[in-house]
Amino acid sequence: MEEARPERFVRHVGGELVSSVIARSKPIRVELLSRTSRPRMNWHFRQPELTLFWFGKGCPRLRARIDGRPVEYQFSEAASLALFPAGTEIEGEWSVEPAFDYTVVFLDPKFVERRLHGLIERPAIAFRHDQLARGLVELGQEAATPDNLFDLFAEGWASQALAHMARLSRGAEAPKPPSRGGLPALKLRRIEEFVRANLGETISLSALSDVAGLSKRHFLRAFQQSTGTSPHRYVLGLRIASAKRRLSDTDESLTSIALASGFSHAQHFSSAFRQATGMSPSVFRQQRRA
Repeated sequence: MEEARPERFVRHVGGELVSSVIARSKPIRVELLSRTSRPRMNWHFRQPELTLFWFGKGCPRLRARIDGRPVEYQFSEAASLALFPAGTEIEGEWSVEPAFDYTVVFLDPKFVERRLHGLIERPAIAFRHDQLARGLVELGQEAATPDNLFDLFAEGWASQALAHMARLSRGAEAPKPPSRGGLPALKLRRIEEFVRANLGETISLSALSDVAGLSKRHFLRAFQQSTGTSPHRYVLGLRIASAKRRLSDTDESLTSIALASGFSHAQHFSSAFRQATGMSPSVFRQQRRA
């Protein structure tokens, strides 16, 4: 009788790891990761745990083979999650921005088996799930500054998230794809270019609708359909991303970064940054340079 070969697990990510926050509890391990990379980044991943990824705006496209099957997925703010069953192998290439953040949660196999009494066997990739996304925001905040209640919080989060993931895998709660309606890709690109070029200025709804060549009412509806978010949240996201790069790459003061990124003053910047990332700008800078 031929001896069974041990399973091969691998975790290789290209680019350079800039910062990481790792928090552990019995049911889960949470990793908040920031990287820099060239426009193309290799990725080879196969782990023994059920894993949930939340990719930021800096990871727009994945072209890979999943368990030997060629796939290509487009990620966006409206479709930023990926769920991989234990043992799923992904090998391929990301298209990425120079700096990007993502969160990954590994669920303990014994916890999954005990709570679920079955396996999650189907991946779900580049999907939207509002409840999971909101939960990951709170989980990231807890993981960034864990206290003696983190284990209790993590177990509750894991149980609820596991129910959502099981329904996704079984097809009872289908992932919500980004809408196909709305603004054409060319107009979305022009809007992004306009916002990036004017981050330090006041950006009005009228200005954005003019770039798109639409009335404000039509623009609001089309923009929401295309991106899954409001113009205000979209602009805020680009401002936070700009501030992250400046905090990581320059010695500018927080006030200078706040003004250059479009915030009216340092306190407004600090509050918005903490709400978006779970940490203050100064702590973020320290972690990037540790």
